[in-house]
This record gives sequence, C-alpha cells and structure tokens, in this order.
Amino acid sequence: MKTTPIAASAIAAFAFSTAALAQCQPHMPPPGPPPLTTWTAKATGAPSPGAPSAPKPASPAGPGPATPKAPMPENPDRTGPATPTRGAATPVRMGPRTGGIALTFERGATAKERLKVDWQHPVPPARKTEGTQAAGPMPLDDVLALLWENDPRPLLVLRECGDCKGSDDALLSRSLKNDKTLLLTKWFRTVRVPQHVVDPAHPFYRLFQSLSNDTGTPHVFLLAHPGAEAVCFNGAQTQTQLWKGLADVLAVRYAKDANKAVKEWLAVLDTFDTIDARRFQLQEQLNEVRASEGPDSARAKKLAESLGKLKEEHDEALAREARIKDLGLAPMPGAVAAAK
Repeated sequence: MKTTPIAASAIAAFAFSTAALAQCQPHMPPPGPPPLTTWTAKATGAPSPGAPSAPKPASPAGPGPATPKAPMPENPDRTGPATPTRGAATPVRMGPRTGGIALTFERGATAKERLKVDWQHPVPPARKTEGTQAAGPMPLDDVLALLWENDPRPLLVLRECGDCKGSDDALLSRSLKNDKTLLLTKWFRTVRVPQHVVDPAHPFYRLFQSLSNDTGTPHVFLLAHPGAEAVCFNGAQTQTQLWKGLADVLAVRYAKDANKAVKEWLAVLDTFDTIDARRFQLQEQLNEVRASEGPDSARAKKLAESLGKLKEEHDEALAREARIKDLGLAPMPGAVAAAK
C-alpha cells in the first residue's frame, strides 16, 4: 500500500504523541474524583477556585454511604466567625477573671459578733425553809426584779423545751435570714430560763403561770416594763409576726423608730464585712512583702499605710453604729405589777 505524504505526516504525529504520553504517565495523577477538600468546599457553599460565578442547577444526590468530611484548613485571612460543625461541641469563651476580694455570703468576724443573742441565765436565790418543806415559787414581782436585774431595757424571755433545748429555734427561723431579728434583740434584755420552769416547785413558776391560757404556755414573751401587758409567742410564729411584736414593744420604750434604725444598722454590717475582707487581704499581702522584700521596702510601707486608712474607716463605721443604736430609751417605770 502506497502512503501519501499527508498520511505519513499524520502517522508520525500520532506516534510522537503516544510516546510523549507514555513518558509523562508516571507524573500525572490517577483519574478519579477531585480532592476531598474540594468536595468539602462545595458542600459548605464555598466556590472552588476557577469555578464560574453563575449558579448551576444542582442534580439530585443519589443514595449511598455518606463520605466523612475532612475539616477545612484554617484560613488566617478569615475575619468572620466560624460556623461550628453540626454535632460538634461549641467552644465557650470564658470572660476575664476579675481580681480583688472573692464574693461570699458569709458575714465577717465583726458582723458575727453583733449577730449573737446576749442571753442572760438568772439563777434563783437560795432561800431558807423550815425543815424539809420546799421553798416553793417566788412572788412574780421578785421574779421580774431578778430577771431585769436593774437593766432598763425591755425584757425578752425565752423558755426552753425538750425539742429546742440549747438552741434559739423558738425565736429564730431555720430557713430565713435572721439578721434583722438578731439586731432587734439588742434593744432588749434577753433572758433564757430552763425547761422545768413550768414545774410548780420551780422558783420561777409564777412567771409563765400568769401567761398560760387555753392555747398553752408561751415559749417567748416580751415585756416593755414590769406593769405592761406581755406580748407572747408560741415558737411557731412567722418572722413577720415576730418583727411586729418586737417593734411594737420597742416603740413603747424608745423615742426613735427601731425599724428604720435596724435597716441602717444592717447597712453598717455590710460595711464591716467589706472592711474585714479588705483588711485580711491587705494583711496577707503585707506579710508576704515583708518576708520577700523586707519590712522597710516601699511596697511594705504602702500596704501598711493602706491598713492605717482602713482602720480609720472602721472607726467611722463604729461611730455610725453607736449613733444608730441610740434610740432614746425612756426611764423604767418603778411599779411592778402584782400577780393576778
């Protein structure tokens, strides 16, 4: 078969192309789907490099196992927020930690000293008896005089019982804050008597006998003065009822409003708490600085100066507290009511 010049040229070109393809074959990537990162970009809606900007209709996806997506490479130029992958935990950004005194709900040492009931425990006097006969209960006037013991404040008496012995449960709430109650008791002479005071043989028997009625014997009673009518509580009273009774009795003997004063006093207790916490912090810092830099270092002197200013604030709070506590107590009436 005779070959024309044109056919010979075509055959030669085909042979050259085949040889070149065979030579470059080891360096070419194998045929198959595009890289995984390209699929991920398409799945999230990001265009691939070089892809046309015009949208194309998407063909329905056929059934088949889902191919796991590799995480997209971090883009340092991206300024917008990253969209978390569904099912992955979203990181939570923590706010900055603030320095200073840690917040606490516990009162400081100074306030705690104010929030204690100053209980008095009167002891019956020894009395002479004839033979083996018991002395019996004292007259009510003598009992009241012994319980008051020349203290001009109104009287608050708590009688213990089998369930509340050694506690203040008959006066205080187990579930509510008692700061207001405890401060109101500071304007009373607070007396605690034992459980067996209701025994007819006890010297103080007439104290609660005069207050007993069909509802029982009270656990707590208030007395503005010896001749006043007693305000009684059975131990199951609400906090609001107790506050009203305390304030009503105080209004009989004091010129100023106890409710207003107790609010101001509670604010002073908050000031004491702040001062106590700050003083503890400064003292700890001063001890560390003296140990590491010496007692005469500049930091040690500055911390000592801060402690001195804090003492001035404490003294000012004490003076403010003293003014609040002075409600203007009226003199005690001299007559003592006789037992009925």
